[in-house]
Amino acid sequence: MNKFQVLLVVIGILLIVGIYSLPKVVVNNEGTEEAAFIDETIPGGIVDHSTEIPEEVQPRIVFWKDRLISNGRIQPNIESLDSLMAVFIEINKYDSAAYYAALYAEELNQIPLWQKAGDAYFEAFTFALDKPKIDFLGGKAREIYQKILEKQPDNYDVKHNVAMTYVSSSNPMRGIMMLREILEQDPDNQRTLMSMGRMSIQTNQFGNAVERFEAYVQYYPQDIEGIFFLGVCYYETGQMVKAKAQFNKVKELGADEQIITAVDEYLERIS
Repeated sequence: MNKFQVLLVVIGILLIVGIYSLPKVVVNNEGTEEAAFIDETIPGGIVDHSTEIPEEVQPRIVFWKDRLISNGRIQPNIESLDSLMAVFIEINKYDSAAYYAALYAEELNQIPLWQKAGDAYFEAFTFALDKPKIDFLGGKAREIYQKILEKQPDNYDVKHNVAMTYVSSSNPMRGIMMLREILEQDPDNQRTLMSMGRMSIQTNQFGNAVERFEAYVQYYPQDIEGIFFLGVCYYETGQMVKAKAQFNKVKELGADEQIITAVDEYLERIS
């Protein structure tokens, strides 16, 4: 399950773009004990956010950054990049991890590195709630992903992520049309089927969601998340016998405790 997927517990709306709002900052240590940060959403860009980095973490950031950047140039050291990104992710600075991944990709200009950078910006995007951050991070992800699509036009994972950034933009229909195009070309695309179904749930279009998740479980009959959501959609459209069958199947497949709790509450309502 991706980091930006949040389970429905009993009732509620599954968020498309994540549940945390993270500051858009990246470290610019330059040998100082306290970190300064670059905020690309602010004119001038340099802001002091040193209090946002735990003091015990700062030496690790300095350590890996010094090995990644020498004389102002990115060095071809993937271990240092991965380690620096891991530190930022550990403290929920996904956008900072993305920033350095993009610098690395720009220096070496290789598709797998652009993919790493695009995915990192997309991950940061999924956790953002503040509208300017959502727009900025989504735009950065699209910009990077476009470099991949120029070389790999049938990369459906990248197309899916680009579409999802548009869904949360001022032009959501562009994203929805992109998702539909993916399904026209690749009808059993798992991520796209899931996203279309979840969006239907989020907008209370449970009839459409039933169709999406029926297709999903036809292709992925053992996927607990899809079966659970299909049960929710049946419940919301008044198809209680079908809903009960799906919820019981979730229990038979051995879902985790959180899902089982939600399933039991649905079953109690049905009985």
